[in-house]
Formats: sequence, structure tokens, C-alpha cells
Amino acid sequence: MGWYRDMWNYHPSLPLKNMHMIEDIMDIHADMLIWSCLGSGAIGLPYLDKEANDDTAPRLRLYGFMNDSEFCEECRKRGVKVFAVLWKAQLWEFGAEFNEDESKLLSLNILRGASDNHKYVGMSELSTNRYPKLFNPIEKYFPDGITNYFGEKVGDFLEEFKAVSLEGRNILSNWLMAPEHDHKCYSPCCNKDSFLTYMKRNVEMMIDAGAGGLHIDEYDTPKHVTSNAGCFCRECVAKFRVYLQEHQIALPEDAGNIETFDYREYLLAKGYTDEMLLAFNANARWDIPLYRHFYDMQMASVEWVVREVSGHAKKYAMETRKEEFPVTANLFQCFPLGDSVKKYLDILAGEKTDIKMRQDGWYRFATGWLNGKDSCFVEDPNQYVRDIVEDIKNGINDRFILFAIEPIAHGFHVAFPYGSWLQNQVKDAFWPDIRVLRKLGPWLDENEQLFGKKHIADIGVVYDSPSAYENSISEPYVDENSTYSKVERVSLQGVEELGRQGAFSNQGNFGHFFRLIQGLSDRHVLYNVLFESEDEPLTMERLKGYKTIVVPDAFLMDSVNAAALNAFAAGGGTVISLERKTEELKADELYKAGDMDELIEKLVGEDNIIDAPESLMYSVDVRETEEGRALHLVSYNYNEETHRIDAIPELNIGLNFKADAIGVYCFPENPNIEVTLNNGRLNIRNAGIYTIIEIK
Repeated sequence: MGWYRDMWNYHPSLPLKNMHMIEDIMDIHADMLIWSCLGSGAIGLPYLDKEANDDTAPRLRLYGFMNDSEFCEECRKRGVKVFAVLWKAQLWEFGAEFNEDESKLLSLNILRGASDNHKYVGMSELSTNRYPKLFNPIEKYFPDGITNYFGEKVGDFLEEFKAVSLEGRNILSNWLMAPEHDHKCYSPCCNKDSFLTYMKRNVEMMIDAGAGGLHIDEYDTPKHVTSNAGCFCRECVAKFRVYLQEHQIALPEDAGNIETFDYREYLLAKGYTDEMLLAFNANARWDIPLYRHFYDMQMASVEWVVREVSGHAKKYAMETRKEEFPVTANLFQCFPLGDSVKKYLDILAGEKTDIKMRQDGWYRFATGWLNGKDSCFVEDPNQYVRDIVEDIKNGINDRFILFAIEPIAHGFHVAFPYGSWLQNQVKDAFWPDIRVLRKLGPWLDENEQLFGKKHIADIGVVYDSPSAYENSISEPYVDENSTYSKVERVSLQGVEELGRQGAFSNQGNFGHFFRLIQGLSDRHVLYNVLFESEDEPLTMERLKGYKTIVVPDAFLMDSVNAAALNAFAAGGGTVISLERKTEELKADELYKAGDMDELIEKLVGEDNIIDAPESLMYSVDVRETEEGRALHLVSYNYNEETHRIDAIPELNIGLNFKADAIGVYCFPENPNIEVTLNNGRLNIRNAGIYTIIEIK
């Protein structure tokens, strides 16, 4: 992202890039940049045009600065793909100061009292040609204008695109706004045909500017909007009428005729309010007539938009550049809402939330969720991330190295931060010590043979996407330590705009599944997560090689996946069900959530691939390599006083497979490590943050 140190993270226009940044990119062996440039279409396409193509002042040229199209080209020449970012939750209005005849923009966003002519620059002004001396007319980008769902020509894009609540309030994407600034970020209605038209033209301009790929951010905007009592615009109401007809859903007896049914008017007439629709109401919302169907319609727009935007980007790039064009989307925390869009994406991206000292269980889940695709996630900041930033400023990099290396050790990838965002929680950006990355990037490339995608395990744990989705919708949980599952009851008395009310989410977390896998990780049981959904079903080929399959809480598993597991059991495998299951699944053993510890003990006691001593001080993974296997060992031996990760004095790990010779690789460099192999057992002394033992 390249945001500045000790400044707020100002969406949507990312900072101007320079040649020094490109030198850093090459030094750390980066080959892909996400959330990196060409993002200002959320202000307006005339602004994006300037971001991409405007000339750069000589004073900035002196320091190697360039516009975004030049930056994309310089990266392309070096084999680096620059992903332009399409912000899907952002419609911006920025305070600005002009000279008298509005031929000069004197300040924008960061105001300085430069004149008395204070106005705004954003989606509204740029779509209505408010500043003809400064910005191109909107007709340059839409010669025939934009029409809405009803065939009407659109005027003010902000008024057209923004989401509205049941009672007509605007909804803000408040988490993107900097404190005490004269700017606003409105949430769009992503169910609108007109906004989709706008996004597609935005993407065309990105491709014309030389972007190496597209990153669709905030794919789940409809969830934020519904959490804040929206969207009840005219188009959503009309589309809901069609949705009810297509799905043959009957109206309540007092709702009148389907041909004239207006859901918004119906709810208001029955006394429902915005406050009743905020996310803190949880399942009480489903008691509102037809509301679960309305919610399902809004969530269906997630797949519609990603499919349409991804397909359009790929087609346009092929037509204009004669080349394949990769697309990613911010699938956030791998929540099941995004499972239906994975098939439209070439690389799976997102934000890892709730970063903490140890999260190997979650990374094992995420590796299964990837199901063979590459990933590039970023951190979603919290107090732990801010503590890492403070450590770096104090010259201590241990927790940062752990942050970067732990996901890689378990088959996942959290991108190297480079001015990454801190969500305006503090006035700063996440800048690591570049000297660490200059060592880590080359080290990973030099040892690429140790990072194969086949993780050795004879236990599989099934993640059933339909059950996880329903859990997230209907079974929200309260966890004071979870960033996006807070439930805060609020009053809307006197509130004119929504989005600030602590109703950001209320997301269930499929708790039985995650408690099981973290429990297995804590005991160093090797397992793989088998993600399955309608798009990625289980097959006998995927189940081959496992002895035991555990199926936690798969209460909505479909018949195809149940049949695959039944065939696995018929072929001699063991299927264990935890908590709820469908009748079609014929499990050999059944466990309740209260018996989870007993299940974990059972799996610990079976003949496992390795025999590792019980300790929360470390985690392990074993991968297949060309010459044998590689044991990845991550240390969590954190010293609260020094903020460093101390060496683990000694570990003795048994190998239940043939082992003739070993090689040892460490990051950071660790001259004190000692590893010996004797009678199938590894004795490891002084293991540092990350150790890989190649076993031939």
C-alpha cells in the first residue's frame, strides 16, 4: 500500500510511487503487489484518470516519483504484477479548498485554510462536472451516460449508487475514514445495475493504465449494508419482488398482490425500524416477515458482482492486450460467504483478522480452504499488530518474523507488509525493517524445494461450507477478543447516518470445527483440512491416503459429499462425526461437543506420522519434497520482558517413516542450533523462530 509513516491511511487514493520503492520490491524478491495502486475510482473516474496518467512535476521527478501507469510499466519490466484495487464499499466525498474561479485545487482532504472557497470533491461533483477547469467531463468515460435498472439516465452518481436503510438513512463505510477529517465514505448498494456498470468502466481504465491484475476489495459489502439496516433503495425493492416470484416464495396474507408488492412500504407500515434490523438483533431479524429471503437476495449479489467484474476484466484485457489477466478479491477471513466466488478468482486473497502469537490451527484451515490455489493475504490490524510495529521501532523484529513466517510454515501466505494499513486505529502505517525482508525473500526463494503443497497427514478434517455459512448467519457468538463478532446494542435516536453503531458484523465462527483443529494442533497431531462445497466436492481421489476423516458439525452436508465419505468408510477408512450431522452420513463413531477432549485424545493415541512431545511452545508441519520430507518447526517461546523469542532448549521428535539423512535450514540464521538423527528420532537443540529439517 505504501502509506506514509506517522500519517493516517487515506483511502482510496494510494500514495505516489517512486523508483526507491521498486528497488525495495526487487530486493525482497516480491513478484506481486496487492492493494497497490489505481484505486481512486472510488472518488470518481476523472480523478482516477489523473492518478493513472497525469504528468508528474519536475520537483517530484527529481526523487523518482511517477504516475501509476508508469509504476505499472516499471514493475512489468521487472516481472512484478501490480494489482489495481477496486474498492467495492467506497463512495468518497473530500473537503477541498479552491481559488476564486476554481481553476486551482489548493487543498484536498488535508485542509489548511488556503482559501475561503471551501467545497467538496468526490463522486457527486465529478459525475456532475462541477469543476470543468480541473477535471475531465464524465462524458469522456460514459459518452452515452449510465442508465439504471429502470432504464432511466443517471445524474448524480453518489445519489444513485449509495445504499439507504429502511428508514432512508445513508450508510457509511466508517472504518475507512480518518478521525476528525472533513471527508465521508458512503457505502454503495452493490445490488445496483448502474454501480456494476460504473465498476466495469473503472476496471477498463485500470487495464488501459497497465495494471498487471485486478484486486476486488470489500467483496462482502452487502453484509455490511444489511448489518446496518440496508439496502432498501428503489432497485432493491423491485429486485426483491422478482426474487420472490422466481423462488416461488409466498407473501404474508396481509401483504397484498405480488405484482405491486413494495417490501419497504410493507415493513414501515407494520412499524419496523432501522434499529430492529441492525446486526445486534441477530436471529430476531429472521422473525421479521420475509427478511431472511431479503437477506439471501442481498448476499447473492456478492457472487453476481465478482463473476461479472472478473469476467469483464478478463475479456477486456484479452481484447485490448491479448493476454491473460489475473483477478483476486479480498475474501477477508475466509468466511463462507465468499466460497461461491472462489471459482472466478486466480489467486485467493483476503485479510487475516485477530492476529496473535499462535494461530497454526487457523492456518491449517486456510490451507485447506485454498484447495491448491495460491494466496496473498494481508494483516487486519489489531493491538497485537500495533505491538509488532512498536517492537520494530525499538529495533526488535522477532514477533514480526513470526508473523511473516508462521503462515508460510503451514502452507498459507500473509503478504510482506510495505506501508500496510493500520485501519486508522493509530496515525501510522505498518513498515517492517526492510533489512529483514531483504533476507527473508531471497531465503524463501533459495529454499523453495522445502515448501511443497503436499502436507503429510493420515487424518483429514472436513470443513462443510453450507453448514459453516448457516452457522455464521444463524448462530452468531459473542467473543470479546474477536474483532468482527462484537454485538453492541445501540439506540438510533438522533442518529442521521448509519455505519458507526458497532453493528459491523455479528459473524458466527463455526466453533466446533475451529476448536477441534486448534486442539489437534496444540497436541501436534498432523492433519489436513478438506474444504468442500457445491463447487469443490469431496471425491475418492481427494480422500485417498487418509486413514481417518473427522466431520465436525456438518449438519447441512449435501448428498454428494456424504456419499463420498460413505464410500471412503466402505473402503476401510474410519469416519468420525463431531456434534451434528446429516442422516445421509454413516459415521463409524459419534462424538458430542462436550466429548471433544476425548476425541482429541483418541486421535493423539493413534499411530501418527510423528511422535512430538506435548508443548504449546512450538508447532509442526510435515511436507513432501523431491528427496523425502521436510519438517517445519515454528517457535512461540516468547519472552515477555525482552519481547524476543528465545531458543527452545531441546525437543525430541520421533519419525514413523524412513529417515536416512537430514539437512537443517533456519530463519533467522541460527548458528547455535544442533540437530541429530538417531534411530528414527530427531534431537533438536536451540531451535529458533523457524527451523526446517529436510529428511531424506
